[in-house]
Amino acid sequence: MNFAAIPWAKLHGAATHFPIVLSVVAFACDALAAWRWSRPEAHGLRQAGLGAIVLAAAGGVGAVVSGLVLARGELWGDGALGRHHRFVWPAFALVTGAAAWRWAAAGQLTRGRLAAYAVTVLATAGLIAASAYYGGEMLLGQP
Repeated sequence: MNFAAIPWAKLHGAATHFPIVLSVVAFACDALAAWRWSRPEAHGLRQAGLGAIVLAAAGGVGAVVSGLVLARGELWGDGALGRHHRFVWPAFALVTGAAAWRWAAAGQLTRGRLAAYAVTVLATAGLIAASAYYGGEMLLGQP
């Protein structure tokens, strides 16, 4: 396989959509599950929230790897790349940490823990959105 022939910019653009969308889906499912805690649909919502955050973290790995290839290994950077990375790294840490915690705590969730976790995932989605905004600035050639 010719590693240089891979369209990294397109791969990165595609991979970034998974953590963006799935972190919002995870928040929505788990927030609804906390709200409807004792209702029959809450279990299915919790399962969907778990699956969404795990897939968001997996997609985040693909986005980070392809992004690092595009940035030629630059972990911080200046200008738009620097602004992008200031949001990417905390977002990546939070989405992977949230997925690991949610996976480990799946059987011991309380309503309060799930609600607090959902707020954390909402903040994570905000960081991901901010990193996407600055990534878009790079794509559009903004300073």
